[in-house]
Amino acid sequence: MECRAAASAMVAASSPSFLSPICSPTGSFSSSPPPGTIVSPCAACKILRRRCVDKCVLAPYFPPSEPLKFTIAHRIFGASNIIKLLQVS
Repeated sequence: MECRAAASAMVAASSPSFLSPICSPTGSFSSSPPPGTIVSPCAACKILRRRCVDKCVLAPYFPPSEPLKFTIAHRIFGASNIIKLLQVS
């Protein structure tokens, strides 16, 4: 119960880019999620409102914590052209 209250308080007080810690069954916090769990889609997939797959071409360049980086690139080049450029290299 204590862990659940602490986690909900942290999520309520945090910014959207904050990744809340995962509570373990013992009540302590762990910094990494269980294997196979998707923490957050990349900034590009968030802005484009699409599902971020494991092999997302944009994820290494646009982390979830930096949505402005993708927004600027998207305005200048467009999402389609960014994806094409990254797939060529």
